[in-house]
Amino acid sequence: MGWVVLSLRKKELQRTHADLQMRELQIGRESRQLARQKMYEQSVIQADQNEETRNFRTDYNQKVKNLRDRISDLRNDEKTSDSDNSIKIAELQQELSDAQLDFQQDTNETKSFFETELALLEEEVNDIETQYEQEKVEVEAQMQAVAQELQVVSDAISNAIQQSVIKL
Repeated sequence: MGWVVLSLRKKELQRTHADLQMRELQIGRESRQLARQKMYEQSVIQADQNEETRNFRTDYNQKVKNLRDRISDLRNDEKTSDSDNSIKIAELQQELSDAQLDFQQDTNETKSFFETELALLEEEVNDIETQYEQEKVEVEAQMQAVAQELQVVSDAISNAIQQSVIKL
């Protein structure tokens, strides 16, 4: 009769082993999903950075064009008349220099901001991946322990059946 109880234990161990295998597969799927999500988030952040930088560049280019047009108009005005616009031209050239510095500063700040966002995303994903790896190691250890116990129970069933055989 002992082998019947052992057979029930064997079925329970097989079910536990199957559940652990299923969890191991789920961890793999979740890990791959996380990798896809990370790539998506990175592309969104990079697209946002490009959009922001593009806006700065558009504004900067427009401002530079306006300032150069004004400088050109003042120079043409100097050629056609006796007026001296050198002070105004110098001021506009200083504005042009300031606009370039502002553009560089805005671009660098934006780049820094989005690099920080990417670093935070990377850190968060690495933490989750570490959790997955730890859980996977635990599941594999549990599966190994269940497999060993399953072997012991199978051997015990064989012995119990052999001992319960009626000898004539």
